Amino acid sequence: MQDKFSLILLAAGGLVILAGLWFLFGQQAAESEPQVHTEQQGSGQEQRQVIMQEVEYFNGVAGYLAKPTPSPDGAGVYPAVILIHEWWGLNDDIKSLADRFAEQGYVALAVDMYNGESTTDSARARELSGVVRDDTEGAFENLRSAVDYLRQLPEVDDAKLASVGWCFGGQWSYQMATNNLGTAASVMYYGQFDPEDDFASMRAHILGHFGEEDTSIAIDNVREFQAALQTTNGMHEVYVYPNVGHGFANERGGTNMAYSKEAAELAWTRTQEFLSKALNQ
Repeated sequence: MQDKFSLILLAAGGLVILAGLWFLFGQQAAESEPQVHTEQQGSGQEQRQVIMQEVEYFNGVAGYLAKPTPSPDGAGVYPAVILIHEWWGLNDDIKSLADRFAEQGYVALAVDMYNGESTTDSARARELSGVVRDDTEGAFENLRSAVDYLRQLPEVDDAKLASVGWCFGGQWSYQMATNNLGTAASVMYYGQFDPEDDFASMRAHILGHFGEEDTSIAIDNVREFQAALQTTNGMHEVYVYPNVGHGFANERGGTNMAYSKEAAELAWTRTQEFLSKALNQ
């Protein structure tokens, strides 16, 4: 009887262990599967569905991919955007922006420049961004891999690729344009730039969004940048938003005191209009 009771306990323990393993590994595997999100487009409008998935696009680095659901017949080729995060890393704010681009009919890949780390601590964010800036070629390799990954997707029109970045990411979106990394258009939200750069060989169109009260990017330099772009080939636009500062377009779940809904929505509308023109020339 005791031996039988012992066997029962062993069997029960085994089930608990198996259940624990499923929770740790089976659940993790399930989370890597594509998820479908339905977005209500407004009263009387159709709902648009978005497929969301973590994907490996560069040497073990995972990005966040959001794309429109295919039509019933499987047809549909879309423009694509590479989204580059702020110095906080690839967080939920940037992922929600990827979803929003997918809702507009883009295949959106939010890249990870920090190899899996994100933070809310400014000192750590400064360290992480500094590591990337000290390894320019490594950053370019990451971004080139993002371009290559999108180009091999059957639902992507590889002639219609753009980049969009915010703050730290805005600078790298600018670098994608000036170094001709394969994008036809680059959008930079309050990213660093050099108005003395040689734009003669640049093939991408640039859109810049800047806050008038930004203490890290001088408005005089923005005006100089705007004038320099106007003398080069391509369709370039630079906007300065009054009464807002750095980071005005990133909500970050309500934690960003610099966020301005009015300025953010105007910049979003201008971004959509710009990409529509720039990618369809």
